[in-house]
Amino acid sequence: MMRVSVVTVMLLSAGIPALAQEAPPPAFRVALEVTVRDDDARERVTMYVRNELRALGDVEVTPENPDYRLYVMLTEMRSSSGGVVAYVLTIAVTSFFPDGYFATILNNDLLNSDEVIARLEEVPVYEHQFVSLAGPTEANLIETVTSSIANLDKYYLAPKRTSE
Repeated sequence: MMRVSVVTVMLLSAGIPALAQEAPPPAFRVALEVTVRDDDARERVTMYVRNELRALGDVEVTPENPDYRLYVMLTEMRSSSGGVVAYVLTIAVTSFFPDGYFATILNNDLLNSDEVIARLEEVPVYEHQFVSLAGPTEANLIETVTSSIANLDKYYLAPKRTSE
């Protein structure tokens, strides 16, 4: 017959509420769009980028209500014989107009269209771009995705974390 000590039961029951607690909401919600000519490569690159973003810990990849949209484009540099020589990976970061922004610049009759256009042009919708070059192997491609997301985090997301 197995004996369970009171201490063991207390330790186990103390850990249950901690497991039931919800994780804090992500700091960043990101929509992801990957453009690659080859469907198989698109699936792989999407998976690599998504995994790296999730590994940051406070980024949720979702098309619903994103704070930012990442446009990822992979281009294959080919030799004259058709073999892949290198990959060029580009990640462009765009954001959305802030909530309530339009209410601050529009009047009811839209007679101020020139002013509206000028103010819309002042908002940084296109925010940043990261470009990297990788060798021709899958390992090189994974490495450049990893370093690109690390740069996105270091130069773009991390400063936003500290400013909040």
